[in-house]
Amino acid sequence: MEKEKEFVPLPIIYNFLRKNEKQILSLFLATYCGMAFAQTNYKVTFTTDQTDITNVYLCSKEDGTVLDSATCQDGKASFDGKTNLPKIAAISIDQQAKKPVTLLILDDTPATIVQTSGSTDINGSPLNRKYSEIKEKARTYDNQMKKLQIEARDIAQSHNGNLPNADADRLQQAFDEAVQGQAESIRQALEENKDNLIPALLISVYGDRLEDQYVGNYLETYAYKDNGCLNEVNQYMAALKRKAIGSMFTDFTMDDMEGTPHKLSDYVGKGNYVLVEFLGQWCGPCRAEMPNVKKAYEQFHPKGFEIVGISFDAQKGAWEKGTKDLGITWPQMSDLKAWNCEAGKLYGIRGIPATILFGPDGKIVATDLRGEELQKKLEEIYQ
Repeated sequence: MEKEKEFVPLPIIYNFLRKNEKQILSLFLATYCGMAFAQTNYKVTFTTDQTDITNVYLCSKEDGTVLDSATCQDGKASFDGKTNLPKIAAISIDQQAKKPVTLLILDDTPATIVQTSGSTDINGSPLNRKYSEIKEKARTYDNQMKKLQIEARDIAQSHNGNLPNADADRLQQAFDEAVQGQAESIRQALEENKDNLIPALLISVYGDRLEDQYVGNYLETYAYKDNGCLNEVNQYMAALKRKAIGSMFTDFTMDDMEGTPHKLSDYVGKGNYVLVEFLGQWCGPCRAEMPNVKKAYEQFHPKGFEIVGISFDAQKGAWEKGTKDLGITWPQMSDLKAWNCEAGKLYGIRGIPATILFGPDGKIVATDLRGEELQKKLEEIYQ
């Protein structure tokens, strides 16, 4: 006869848990912390044909720490240690990983990296092999684009520096197809790897070759969207939201040429339309656009239109000379950090000239108005 299963009444279970809750909680925390902070062995072998590499570093791309270092002897170095895995790492010739030889997913499977002139192959875990294959496909498109650029240069040189229209159209079409092909291959890889670290690697390397809206939408549901490797990308996505039409201005403080600090709020949100122009005195397209901006200012400033310039210059002397040469009379500010301009980062500016038009209430009305588009918009406002 089958023995009846014992039944423990719920009140008895409840009383047991209440009586022993401290011991149970301590056991849970000890187990959880052991799992969360357990370190795992890693092993990476690096081989290169470059004779000038002497010291190499294994750096975390998630928080910038140096995990290990090694001397490269006869073109070979190895790393062997323990850390929290998996994580995105870089083999680099400097401790800040500003000159990475390659990126990889550091896990408990030994990895072998072979660098030769023009390529770097990664072998190891399935994820690293898959990432290497994706990167190789992307590199194929890069090579196509490079060949087209060289062909365009050679043809132009043989025509006194001018590229014939027929050749220009043909090469541009081929270049656009290569760009689109690469972007599509990266998007496909992203969609196929939503549950692992490969997309974090791909977006950190190729994110600027994809549409901003696509990257933003992808990151919203990506399991590793908060990975440190994506910090700059996430900051850029946040900046794009600050720059969206209808958004209220985000304030910042920056010095003018005399070193006097000014806030954006000194100009924006004061009842007038204000064009904030991001430019550099060294920037050819910025200088070419300046006559259009000056024309707009001269025509609409009497009606309340204002301009504030944010310079991406690095040298005060060059900034002052360029401003004088261009005849700029409206307020100018700069932190002299060039492409690291804090205001540029705040508003997601990746190319100049760039403009943001703020309304009388401080909300963004339009972005990237240039030439006839700027003139048309202002005529619409001040009709």
